[in-house]
Amino acid sequence: MVATILPLDFWTVFVEYVFGNFWLAVIGIAGLIFAIMAFLGRVSIYSVSLYLLMFFMAMALGYGYNLLSILITLIVVFMFISSVKSYIDSVR
Repeated sequence: MVATILPLDFWTVFVEYVFGNFWLAVIGIAGLIFAIMAFLGRVSIYSVSLYLLMFFMAMALGYGYNLLSILITLIVVFMFISSVKSYIDSVR
């Protein structure tokens, strides 16, 4: 009797074993990205938030949530138009 070892891909490791759910995996990876970019890399919170919104939009498109991706796109457009960057920089 020979044991077979199956190769693990990133989907199996992160979604099924570590997080247990697709959206929990996306939020966990986004939190890791935020910690690396904002705290360790000292990138602007505005830039990190736009990057994470684009990451969420790509995950929503890939998973088939078109309405959610449209909503995220409208939020990004609103952030550009209303100059949220100047507000975030004045608070910080």
